[in-house]
Amino acid sequence: MREFGRVLVKYNMVERKIFDFGVGEKLYPSEIHTLSAVDQLGACGVTELARESGVTKGATSQLVTKLVKKGLLVKESDPENGSKVVLRLTELGKEASDNHYKFHLDHDREFIDYLRSMSEEELEMFDGICSKMNDWMDGYLK
Repeated sequence: MREFGRVLVKYNMVERKIFDFGVGEKLYPSEIHTLSAVDQLGACGVTELARESGVTKGATSQLVTKLVKKGLLVKESDPENGSKVVLRLTELGKEASDNHYKFHLDHDREFIDYLRSMSEEELEMFDGICSKMNDWMDGYLK
């Protein structure tokens, strides 16, 4: 458990660090991951984005406001339902998301190769451990 504790401490440190994804705005992990989620989902609402990200609608709304101010996201009326707002990446937001993807391909290559070397059974066990850790962490958030 000591090694796992060190991983959690380092992860917490990474979550507080700002990164440059080549668009003139430094971004926190929560911000770039929000952009990446919008990139994957396409035009989406705050509720859908919050569900995808696993955070509250309030927290998602605050992140969206910051990203709109930074010129990385836009809010538009949904053409199919005028009372609904949809989120879209700006050109700059798309560039940041693409650069984030490239960053992980390069930075995480060694760990991804390690995961690829695992057998199907080992991957299933790893996935099960991650699922249990996720449930365990939920207990701290109640």
